[in-house]
Amino acid sequence: MAANRIKGITIEIGGDTTKLQTALKGVNTQVKSTQQQLKDVEKLLKLDPGNTELLAQKHRLLGEAVAATKEKLETLKTAVEQANTALNFCFPEA
Repeated sequence: MAANRIKGITIEIGGDTTKLQTALKGVNTQVKSTQQQLKDVEKLLKLDPGNTELLAQKHRLLGEAVAATKEKLETLKTAVEQANTALNFCFPEA
């Protein structure tokens, strides 16, 4: 019956996340910059919706945003794989 009293278990593993933080910092900076540029282009497109140069720039910026998001996703996937490997090393399955 002791299992009924346990609501949750939190395991905290001390680890060095500086490499992950450094990798994400660059990607986050790029994403933030791209988002700001997209906002600026959107404002200009409201004034001149038919401007093909602005539409091309918007298309290019959206492509950059997708690429940066993919890069961030890959970085996070790698971090998850490394964390799982570390957990399996610390707590091997019986």
